[in-house]
Amino acid sequence: MPSFAYQRDDSRSFGELWFPTADALDTAELARRWTGWLDLRDAADPVPLRSRHAVHLARMLTGEEEAVVPNWFSTVSVTSSRYQVIVQARSHRHLCDQPAALPEEVRSPRWQALVEALERWADLPTARRVVVVALLTQLGFHRHALRLVGTVAIDADPLRQQLVYEVSRAAYQLNRKSPIPYEIFGRLARDAVRPALRTLAALQLVSTRARGSDREEAARWLAEAERSLAGLGEEPGWLAHLVTSRYHRAAALHELSGRDREPVVAHMRAALEHDDALARSAENPVQAHYQRENRGLVLEAHLKLDTLTGTASAPDDAVGQLLALDPVDPEPLYAIGAYLAGRGDWEAALETFLRAAGSGTLRGASAANAAAVCAERLGRPDEAEHARRLLLDLDPAARLPVHRADV
Repeated sequence: MPSFAYQRDDSRSFGELWFPTADALDTAELARRWTGWLDLRDAADPVPLRSRHAVHLARMLTGEEEAVVPNWFSTVSVTSSRYQVIVQARSHRHLCDQPAALPEEVRSPRWQALVEALERWADLPTARRVVVVALLTQLGFHRHALRLVGTVAIDADPLRQQLVYEVSRAAYQLNRKSPIPYEIFGRLARDAVRPALRTLAALQLVSTRARGSDREEAARWLAEAERSLAGLGEEPGWLAHLVTSRYHRAAALHELSGRDREPVVAHMRAALEHDDALARSAENPVQAHYQRENRGLVLEAHLKLDTLTGTASAPDDAVGQLLALDPVDPEPLYAIGAYLAGRGDWEAALETFLRAAGSGTLRGASAANAAAVCAERLGRPDEAEHARRLLLDLDPAARLPVHRADV
């Protein structure tokens, strides 16, 4: 399978780039898809599942939805995601370094509720603070969340422990080399009151250590997470299934660095089984949303596993399930495209990569380049040229092959 990576001029950061009028990108559609991130408004489907995280949390602030605390979302936005979408969509009026800096004329009532909650931060109960910090993190305001919370201390209160966990996830995204998030996750993995939080804190360390190629340390925290699973009987059934599914997904990632593929596949299948049980036990819209997010992550991981190993362990309908669940998020779409290309289905891969590109972010830019590669494989140079113009709309620092550049 050819490489889908593209070269770019790294002399300027993405935040320093100038975005001229788009040539091939439908910027209005890109902004519509991410309305939940831009100003917390609802948008007609299809929208990325990740954008709904922020909307659910904002609805809790306005009273449209019952506040469900703690927050159990798995996905945490990278700090620049909202910025990437805004500049790619040429919607610069939505740029702001903190929620209060968004111009009033583009604020939705939910955005205004967030601003007012931040103004009353000192008087907010802990449960409300957990929702606000989780919402800030979903929108990419990680630094603002850290400034609000300030110095953290871990005591025996479960909600304050959850607040420390959420702000530590933000801190990790800001500086992955800082030892502080690791120390906090470690303490929570050992001492958190709720078994679910102990397990998830340990899994944070499994994930971060696995990315750092520290397999021995990752194994130690995986064992700690497994010990905490025994206490999940104290948690609601739906939450026990959610956390156990995440444990198996993390265990599969850990086992992937070994030579034996059987444990990897076994853990991924167990992750799906617990997700099935979660789907049966979810009792309200927020729990159902947790299940959809989890299902998407498990299916995406399954496809990535098969792409990497050349195996066929994913469910037969995994691609169809994931497309129905999250049809316009560039992350799962890119995984689907790579999976299809790995199996020689260049036509379907091209269509999937183009859909991913239309949803922006830097992953969307990678998808645009991948679409160009697929079009070339299919012998369609005009479509390859269009995909590379789309790439330049998404990342003006992209370096195109000299004979293809038209800028």
